[in-house]
Amino acid sequence: GTMCLGLISARTGHYVGAATQADYYLMRSEEDGKESPKEMDNLVAALEKADSLGVNIASISLGYSVFDNEAWDFGYADMNGQTTRCSQAAQIAARKGMLVCVAAGNEGNKEWHYLTAPADADSILCVGAVDRDSVVASFSSRGPCSDGRVKPDVCAVGEGSCIIQPSDGSIQYGNGTSFACPLIAGMAACVWSALPDLNAMEIRRRIICSADRYHNPDADYGYGI
Repeated sequence: GTMCLGLISARTGHYVGAATQADYYLMRSEEDGKESPKEMDNLVAALEKADSLGVNIASISLGYSVFDNEAWDFGYADMNGQTTRCSQAAQIAARKGMLVCVAAGNEGNKEWHYLTAPADADSILCVGAVDRDSVVASFSSRGPCSDGRVKPDVCAVGEGSCIIQPSDGSIQYGNGTSFACPLIAGMAACVWSALPDLNAMEIRRRIICSADRYHNPDADYGYGI
């Protein structure tokens, strides 16, 4: 449909994302087939590397709460922005001047229900998912943080998102806060390009203040779409 045609660049004839002139570093911190706290250390290292490279915006579609060994598991009380090392790292990156966007998680209709680390970090943009009718996705992880801060921060389309299948380049549709998060990161890049004199925290604040529930946030949408 016409929504997909908008992904074709007139300049190159190729598909483009939300920030058409962005340059990227791709960092893989996950280890397939297992879920252990080591992956949080990998994410910390990735953020440190990104900072050393001068990265402006990080888009992180990862979340940690329970692991293969239940002795390593976190509880909701740990989602306070301070307990997990990956949330501490996300906060440090944000305070160093990086705009850190993190997917809220896909636990909303599961036993865990709440956001996962590092989406609980302070000074970042935790992104929840809505559908194209602006209704929060059932799977989108809910807030607030265990210390009472509003989460998610904002929402974007993450249910029925238009995506490119890497294997063959075909158009498909997918569900997940992992698709909502890069949309906000891409929008932030565009806003920052238009307002280059602002810093990351000012860009974050403008995005939050422009959301549709800014004056009445809740645990489903945060400050809104």
